[in-house]
Amino acid sequence: MGLAMASNLQSYLSAQSQPPLRFWNRTPCKGDGVTSLGGKQCDSIAAVVRDSAIIFISTSNDDALQTIMAEILSAGNLTDKIIVDTTTVHPNTSKAVSTKLAEENAFLISGPIFGSAPMAAERKILMVTAGAPCMIHRISPYIKGVIARDMLEVAEKPEKASLLKIIGNFLVSGLTEIVGEAHKSEMGCEVVEKLLEAQFGPLPTMISKRLTQGIYMPRKGTSPWSNLDLALKDVDHAIDCAAAVGIRLPVGEIVLEHLQRAKLFSQQEDRHLDSAASYGIIRCDAGLDFENDFVKKRDA
Repeated sequence: MGLAMASNLQSYLSAQSQPPLRFWNRTPCKGDGVTSLGGKQCDSIAAVVRDSAIIFISTSNDDALQTIMAEILSAGNLTDKIIVDTTTVHPNTSKAVSTKLAEENAFLISGPIFGSAPMAAERKILMVTAGAPCMIHRISPYIKGVIARDMLEVAEKPEKASLLKIIGNFLVSGLTEIVGEAHKSEMGCEVVEKLLEAQFGPLPTMISKRLTQGIYMPRKGTSPWSNLDLALKDVDHAIDCAAAVGIRLPVGEIVLEHLQRAKLFSQQEDRHLDSAASYGIIRCDAGLDFENDFVKKRDA
């Protein structure tokens, strides 16, 4: 997703005759597409920080973010720089990162993304932002219509955007569970999907197609839209946030258990699975195969 956003941002900068995007990626060759658009690949995170006033981060989890932030902080000279973190992390992580940056007179904008890598390529993702309003105003020209379809401003405390993103991902995980259960009926997937589209709208319909069209279980050797590990992280964060205020998320506990079992299946089959892979476990619990008919025909 980060590379898709970087590509779209570089295309915009080029069209506006602005200086090229400076970027760093852990695997350098994966940035070739951005370089071909005119972006400048740097040899370190410190080099990106040195030459940039606004720095976007797109990584996988809390630990990866903390590692990158340590390198940003060690680069020094951060006064008035804006760090935009698009990663979905625990609110406590965003709060800690914001505090560290404030000590260096820099600003954190928490800007997690709703959507998948294909949606990012088409600028159909949604960014939710939280941080100092004046800093959000400064980054806004590079968001709406550039890397995202829209930007939703949430609050001044960066951790609030992280919390909202976790809530949103929890809703998607719960809907995936419900839609997966609905597809066990004898009505057939096509009829159920027509009902979802006509009565409940685009989101549950999109989730349904993620299941019925085999996206939950990509071809062996190919990457998923959104890795199963990300769903495990996000649901676990939601349960932890609830526990911190003394409540349970029973639906979340069911989803987490299904995702954990899907992870075991993934390891046994040596195969990457999508964040919607709980559908395979729902099928197994109904006495069906993990693979639906679409997956079986496609892989054959």
